[in-house]
Amino acid sequence: MLLRKLLPFVGVLLSLNTFGQWGTTQTGLQTGVTNIIIPAGSGSNPSFTFISSAYTQESVYAGWVDAINGSELTLDGFTGTELEDPPWEDNELAQTAHLLRVVDGNADGNANVFSTVNGHIFNVIGHVGNDLTVNLPPDQMLSYFAIYDGVQIIKAATLESLFGIGDDFTGTSGTPAVGDNLLIWSSVGWKVYFHYNNKWQTFGTRADQSSTIIYPDEGMIYVHRGDGLTLSFSGLVPQNIQSYLPGSGGKFLMSNPFPIAMNLSQLIDISTNWSSSSNINDADQILVWENSAWTIYYHDINNWINFTSGEIDDKSIEAGSSFMILRCNDAWLVESYTKIDLPE
Repeated sequence: MLLRKLLPFVGVLLSLNTFGQWGTTQTGLQTGVTNIIIPAGSGSNPSFTFISSAYTQESVYAGWVDAINGSELTLDGFTGTELEDPPWEDNELAQTAHLLRVVDGNADGNANVFSTVNGHIFNVIGHVGNDLTVNLPPDQMLSYFAIYDGVQIIKAATLESLFGIGDDFTGTSGTPAVGDNLLIWSSVGWKVYFHYNNKWQTFGTRADQSSTIIYPDEGMIYVHRGDGLTLSFSGLVPQNIQSYLPGSGGKFLMSNPFPIAMNLSQLIDISTNWSSSSNINDADQILVWENSAWTIYYHDINNWINFTSGEIDDKSIEAGSSFMILRCNDAWLVESYTKIDLPE
């Protein structure tokens, strides 16, 4: 399970414009393309854009759970029949970034972790035969999985798949002070990535970071030095997505995980593990950068309130964008996952 430790928030600037197009696959699944316009910037004055990817990829496996043993799931037909060649060598799907996604879950789940499991994802860290291992401790498996759960294996979104590498990278390459940066909120604060020497890199290591996973609920900050450009993200439109909430006093850069505009009431479940109050100092807050200042939103028990204007405002979060969640210091607020559904 992905858990994120939280450090102090760093303010940045936002400029965002998105447009998209839609289609349908032969199986009836919606596909789409979202184009995000990144403004021009210079070395001393880069542009900052809050973005999100908002798509999933075609599944390489779709089936169900036959058995659960520790952190291993036995998947029906994962390696095919005796009359067929196995579709993958042992551990092949762990060599590149793949995720196991629950699409038809039966487990009740743990209300303090993730009460509705559909849409939840886990890293594939190994597989031998029909037995697949995910990044979840054995004592938590039954909170998320039950026999006959419907699951998919999908290729994860990564720095390489979203932004390209080498000649396919359309931004400005170079050292962190010269080229583009990508900021991701991580367990040690802001993690900075940059494209240099034909690969994605980060501080503290020379290892290639191109396979770094971008999770569906993670927002990103694109720091650009160069002429304006357009980022294009495409894939399948997800039906539901896991959504992370930090614990008391925490902060998180959250994506709009769908390629359509979504209101705060659709993105944030205030029914549990969310602090609503008529006093903003006792309420969890949403921060959205608009033009030249942060606009703060909070839920006053009855409505979403725009603190800047004082008006009721169920803020619409643009497709392809992200925003900050700031949690108040109530001790009962816990680190958790919820589920967001695509509106019908």
